[in-house]
Amino acid sequence: MSYTLSEPYASVYEEYLEYEKTRVTDQGFESLRGRAKNFMKWLEEEDLLFEDVKVTDAIRYKKVISERKRKDGKDISTGTVLNYLKTARSVFRYLVLVEKIKSSPFEAVKNPHVPEHISRNVLTESQMNRLLEVFSRYYEFENRDKAIRRYRCHVLCEFLYASGLRIAEAGSLLESNIDLEHRFVYVPEGKGNIPRTAFLTGYTADVMRLYLEKGRSIVMGSYSRKNSRLLFGAGKARIGSVLNEELREVCNELEIPVITSHGFRHSLGTHLLRNGCDMRYIQVILGHESLSSTQIYTRVEKDDLRNSIDEFHPRQYKQIEKEAEKCIADT
Repeated sequence: MSYTLSEPYASVYEEYLEYEKTRVTDQGFESLRGRAKNFMKWLEEEDLLFEDVKVTDAIRYKKVISERKRKDGKDISTGTVLNYLKTARSVFRYLVLVEKIKSSPFEAVKNPHVPEHISRNVLTESQMNRLLEVFSRYYEFENRDKAIRRYRCHVLCEFLYASGLRIAEAGSLLESNIDLEHRFVYVPEGKGNIPRTAFLTGYTADVMRLYLEKGRSIVMGSYSRKNSRLLFGAGKARIGSVLNEELREVCNELEIPVITSHGFRHSLGTHLLRNGCDMRYIQVILGHESLSSTQIYTRVEKDDLRNSIDEFHPRQYKQIEKEAEKCIADT
């Protein structure tokens, strides 16, 4: 964000970021920087000093954010509005903490209601198997660079679908974080900056073993890489971008819903539930702090049940309609 803040907004902005830097993940910090600067810019444009902001101003900021549009012209999501509002509230809580102001007007502003739902970023078990099968045939490319690119994505796909890690978590891993003997993945910085342990399937452990023994050196090549110490040889932004491009290509080729890297996590939670895995186990596997976060996957199960009863129940409207028409014709 190229906009340059003036005083006193610039100083508070830098002090606030310094305070929050050790409290969030690297990915979270980058997002926080943008939202906090956006908020400071709004205060500056409105000529509002921190100590002069009233509840009415806080409500007005919520309204301004809610009316913003995305680049494609669509409304921004309720979740995005909530994140901007949380950032504004966090800034003012910091100001109260350091005694620059006495109270925060944003405490009186209600959060927008964000409905709990499972993302559509999910494939069925059959679709996932077809997707992974295509990625496993990386060796069919005659172009060496394309084959290597697809191979790294093959490893990433299997890794994400087995572990349920977010792409930011996978992108921050080192080789030393992987314990193939016990099939553990040690995540030093999970969501909320909380370390946790993820798990690998036996098949994925074999894929990772081959990658670490032979494949990684091929992916890395003979030239120096900025992030050569990282497990996948690139930071989260780069591997996420490359993987999403490949996913779009393969999903379109297979004529299945296009998912992103996060779709492996959503699909894993959904598939585990469908196959009878205990909800508490899914919570641990996905690293959810609260069971309520895991319970959104039950909504998918209920949708499946509703669709199934419509499809297979003997008393379907269409069938009854046909019988009625036949009865009327016979009379």
